[in-house]
Amino acid sequence: MPNDSPPPTESAFALRNALKQTQVQMAHDRLFERLGQKLFSHGWSEELMQWLLDEVCMQFGAPHGLISQQHAGALKILAQRGKAFPIGARVPMLGALAQWLKEPIHFEVHSQFVPSLWTLPTNTDQTTLHCYHLPIACQQRAVGLLGLITGNPLSPASLQVLHSVCGLLGFALQGQAQANSVIDDSYLQKLTPREREVFALLPSGPSNAALAQKLGISPGTVKIHIERILSKLDLNDRTQAAVKAVEAGFKSDGL
Repeated sequence: MPNDSPPPTESAFALRNALKQTQVQMAHDRLFERLGQKLFSHGWSEELMQWLLDEVCMQFGAPHGLISQQHAGALKILAQRGKAFPIGARVPMLGALAQWLKEPIHFEVHSQFVPSLWTLPTNTDQTTLHCYHLPIACQQRAVGLLGLITGNPLSPASLQVLHSVCGLLGFALQGQAQANSVIDDSYLQKLTPREREVFALLPSGPSNAALAQKLGISPGTVKIHIERILSKLDLNDRTQAAVKAVEAGFKSDGL
């Protein structure tokens, strides 16, 4: 009776391959588990973003990586590893970058090497690079870009994990941008109602006499209000107070 069982070497190879895939999947699961724990305990932060990039680079064998955020027509580097541009650097969204982040964002990976994102030597053989650039988006709106350069090609399963990472990054960065856009005007509580009126009118650059006429009070009273505003808000002069009022959302007409 013929023996249909595979040769021992093939069985061992299949077993090792299955074990390796299981270990990889467990590592991916631990990544999301630890990310969730850190978000639960400490919330989103620059330190967490760098930690996430370091973990992703380690798991996917990427000596070079970056996380960037779209802002004013450029990509600002928020986290980096290896031969990526330093944190804080701004890369103009031109050519391929503009095309990749054209809305609505598609769920795909781009393998083209973009020299403006990396500080690799100019004589680097690009044919040996395995480049992966994944758009970071929230509701198909561009938020940024995750870039990796790996030592070996990534599997479709690995790319799916990276897309999930980009989804989390998109949600976190979008929420962070919205939070930063909210004006913190809590310091206005230090001012009396009349002082707030004077403060709101400072961006238009009026004289004390003009302010007094507009508010129906004396120029001397206006001067006292401004002195108190400077003291309460720890400002040096009238110009700083006017800038602070603009940052608070007051326009040149005091609205």
